[in-house]
Amino acid sequence: MVKELKLTFRLVGGANARTELGESPVWDPETGDLWWVDIDGRALFRYRADHGEVRRWPTPEIPGFVVLAGPEQPAIGMQTGIHAFDPVTAGFECLVPYAGPGQRFNDATVDHQGRLWAATMALDAEPAKASIYRVTCSLALDRVVVGLAIPNGLAYDPERSRLYYSDSHRDVQTIWILQPETKEADRNEAVIFATTTALKGRPDGAVLSSDGSYWIAGVDGAELYVFDPDGELKWTVSVPFPAPTKVTFFGAGGRAIAVTSKNQGVNGGWLAIAELPDSVAPG
Repeated sequence: MVKELKLTFRLVGGANARTELGESPVWDPETGDLWWVDIDGRALFRYRADHGEVRRWPTPEIPGFVVLAGPEQPAIGMQTGIHAFDPVTAGFECLVPYAGPGQRFNDATVDHQGRLWAATMALDAEPAKASIYRVTCSLALDRVVVGLAIPNGLAYDPERSRLYYSDSHRDVQTIWILQPETKEADRNEAVIFATTTALKGRPDGAVLSSDGSYWIAGVDGAELYVFDPDGELKWTVSVPFPAPTKVTFFGAGGRAIAVTSKNQGVNGGWLAIAELPDSVAPG
């Protein structure tokens, strides 16, 4: 029987911290800040954990993810590309252009070499229109996966040379692993890692812990799912909203998690954080 890992969550920020579709939490270890985006609300957020301040900036396009190029250097994947953001001037600069009419960036991850892996999808989530790319040193997009609907779950495991990704579409609900360093012809020979068809939630955003466990949000299921490296479900984690969207580790030693959510249910749309017990591997 799968065990439930019981954590105590608290919601952070004031009224201006609530999102319509919160996504892509990322921690800045230099400043201690958490960043995330609101896809439907077209906004970028920063939470300063040391004194609880939340700052919100509007985005000129629909944002899908935020990653950090350095301390206080967020980069946001939107509709026309990946854009650097300056928190001082609130200005955006396109770094990696993307010409995909009717599409936008969605999920992303940064690997151990600092390379960005990012997914795009149709605005209406039409099946087979989504792809996953690796951003090259010349800031070009190198496509590694095609044929998805709602790409999510991106995480890179350097120990096993694995790229994890998922498709959140109700008719798919599958998580794969790929060895993306192989020759071009093999890039789409992904292996199924796990599915969520027998679980309450669909696979959304994910992160890896230090022991190689794969933590993924079960959107619409009010749970997180933690899989071991062999694809066996270790734990379920109940969260305080129906639709968690992505989880990340943060804080000293990576011993806390932050979870974004959709604006569904009483607590939907909030960012929730929890401390991990000593028995659980950190991020």
